[in-house]
Amino acid sequence: MGLYDREYGRGERTPWDRIENPRSMVVVLIVINVVVFLVDLITTTNVPGGGRDSFMLNWFGLHEQSFIRPWRWYETLTYGFLHNQEDILHILFNMFLLYVFGRAVEQRIGGQEFLKFYLAAVIVGGIVALVLPWLMMFLTVGGWAPQTIGGVTLGASGAVVATLVLFAQYYPNQEILFLFIFPMKAWVLALLIVAMDMLGALGILGGAGSATAFEVHLAGAAFGFLYGYRNWSFRRLDLESLTDLPQRLRQRSRRAKLRVHDPDKKIQRESEEADRILAKIHEQGEASLTTAERRTLQRYSQRQRAKREMR
Repeated sequence: MGLYDREYGRGERTPWDRIENPRSMVVVLIVINVVVFLVDLITTTNVPGGGRDSFMLNWFGLHEQSFIRPWRWYETLTYGFLHNQEDILHILFNMFLLYVFGRAVEQRIGGQEFLKFYLAAVIVGGIVALVLPWLMMFLTVGGWAPQTIGGVTLGASGAVVATLVLFAQYYPNQEILFLFIFPMKAWVLALLIVAMDMLGALGILGGAGSATAFEVHLAGAAFGFLYGYRNWSFRRLDLESLTDLPQRLRQRSRRAKLRVHDPDKKIQRESEEADRILAKIHEQGEASLTTAERRTLQRYSQRQRAKREMR
């Protein structure tokens, strides 16, 4: 049975994804993670007396001390694209699971929505990793003791676990080969992973000194479950509008420099722009259009329709 014959290969897709060769956000995310890992590896330097100093980790890892440094809260997103240099399996395992489960979820909800879901899962895990140490400080120490806090969190594991849990909700009976040997249902695998993370968070699995951020995994699992169970959607959050910003600024600058109003020239420019956009649709598909290009095409269509009605 082929990939596209399976249940998750026939998921309904949005009009924005209906082009011949859609760009896979899962592949884009994997490429970004690998590139960041290589840049981190290259830019890390040895320090006298042993040890290594990572520029990327210093600036983009999630430092627990950043809770009292609001200007560094961007780390709740950037940490998710860094991985442990000392353990190549960290990035390999995360990217493998993201590819296996992420592509099916992306086909189900669409590329743009999956990107928003993934980034939101990273941020949710980051917030938990940032807040939890300070909460535990007050519960265990019983007061203000910031000197007890100083850890750093990194990795895409929380978002990957969120993707796995969402996959298990969409395709609970899909069989997965656990450890490439044991066949089990997707929902069983998800429960097993969550149970292992819970044991790890309690210090039962991996020991109290484990470097694994089990609480971030659990935050990702909870987010993935709620997203699927509550039928959440980020479709109102238009990331494409950010890519239109340079074009809108250029258009505004041109309008500011325009001294003489010439309606004929404006109509001619609009017609030329419409021709360019139509050619782009023919070559790349409707999904390649930006929001600004869609508005331009709509204005041109309305103008042409009004002109025909006046005849």
